[in-house]
Amino acid sequence: MSRGHVETVRRLFERWNAGDHSIPQEDLDPAVELESPLSSVRGEPYRGHAGIEEWMRDLDEHFVEWRLRVDDVREVGNAVIAIGGVRLRGRASDVAFDQPTAWVLDFGTDRRITRARIYLDADAALKAVGLGK
Repeated sequence: MSRGHVETVRRLFERWNAGDHSIPQEDLDPAVELESPLSSVRGEPYRGHAGIEEWMRDLDEHFVEWRLRVDDVREVGNAVIAIGGVRLRGRASDVAFDQPTAWVLDFGTDRRITRARIYLDADAALKAVGLGK
């Protein structure tokens, strides 16, 4: 286990909050999968580098503000779980709200993210990594 995975996640969140919503391709496995609440709308995860870019376009289409807050981050095996929230403001509605959120990022042996899952329930995320009830 390496603290490097936690540092990668913290760096990506800091980049995002600084306004850089790109994710360096060297941090992502070419076959990366992203499961988010938006995945349920499209009916499948976002896949590959093109899928991640599509996810970011979808976010920009729906939200004018998307700021991440991390209260707890820890490594569990080859995964990192981050628990916190997202500050959102709808593009069309201009309604702002805070959404509790948890992220689980799985890393491959080459230290790149192979799978990312976004949960609106921290307990579900903890259970996904074997820490919940």
